[in-house]
Amino acid sequence: MIESKYSTKQICQIFNISRETLRHYERLGLLKPRINPANGYREYNYWDISTIIDILKYRSLGFTLSTTKDAIFDMDFPKIVDILEDHTDHYKTLIRQYELLLDKTTRDFAYLRGAMDHIGDISETDLVDMFFIPYTTDQNSEYFSTMQQAFNNSQFFSTALKIDGHSHAMECYGLITEKTYADFLKINKGFIIEKSHIVSQIIDVVGKTPIDEIIVDDFKASITKMYSKEFDTIYAILISRFYDTEKRYHQYFFLFSKLE
Repeated sequence: MIESKYSTKQICQIFNISRETLRHYERLGLLKPRINPANGYREYNYWDISTIIDILKYRSLGFTLSTTKDAIFDMDFPKIVDILEDHTDHYKTLIRQYELLLDKTTRDFAYLRGAMDHIGDISETDLVDMFFIPYTTDQNSEYFSTMQQAFNNSQFFSTALKIDGHSHAMECYGLITEKTYADFLKINKGFIIEKSHIVSQIIDVVGKTPIDEIIVDDFKASITKMYSKEFDTIYAILISRFYDTEKRYHQYFFLFSKLE
């Protein structure tokens, strides 16, 4: 026999939701289960089940609970279509973002696996256009809101240092990413490091101390000797941090300077 009423426990089991979720739907006016006068328990009928199905459907499409309530009880069909179109555009953007993130993660993983075999090696390579945002605590700075936007998309950014090649002073600390990602995220307040031929080195800093002048001195001395030229700016990008099996903390930095 098909049941015509369901208990709170049964509804929670059917839809895999909590009692508190059901109560929240009630408080918002989305559900109005019958209260059994004999025992004070809530009873849900087929109309309630249909409503829960609609709630979960609209929530899965990105509707807020407020717009879900409107869609179920008050909203006309053209308005629902308009909202769905907006969500479709949003999902297309998310799909593109995840595609870019998957591409970045795949390349980063392959790069890190190769980097472990080439710690300390100095080599030449081509660098794509990069986008650098200086770190600032000044809320009036033109870079402050951009920095916050980058932090909100930190999966695309790495921390970086920009070091004066003469004094070795660390001019600014900030975030860096490929310009392709910055363009996609519509981030444009910062400095572009144009596509160039670079000399680079991956170093392993053991411990939680930051990169220091000795490391910068060694890198600059090595590349100055190799290329017989002065290097005005050196960049250091933090590419990974981890503990090894002996509980030692490692920081992998990518040092580079332009050759052209």
